[in-house]
Amino acid sequence: MDRHRAQTIIEAILFTMGESVELKKLAEVIEEEVAVTKEIIEELINQYKEDNRGISILELDGAYQMCTNGEMYEYLVKIAK
Repeated sequence: MDRHRAQTIIEAILFTMGESVELKKLAEVIEEEVAVTKEIIEELINQYKEDNRGISILELDGAYQMCTNGEMYEYLVKIAK
C-alpha cells in the first residue's frame, strides 16, 4: 500500500474512533510492519504541524489519538457558548 493511502486510512480511523488506537492495531489494518506504520503516522503528524492545521495527532502510551490543536481552544469556547 502506498504511504498516502495508508495515511488516509489512519486519519479516517482516528477521526472516527474519537479515542486512542494502538499502533499495533493500526499496523494490522494497513497491513504494514509496526515500525513502518509509526513512520507513516509521524509523517502525518509533521504534515499537520507544517500546515498549522486545526487538528493534530497525539501519541499516548503507544497509541494515537486525533485531537484539536491547542491553539484553537479559544474558538471552541466561543462556539460552545
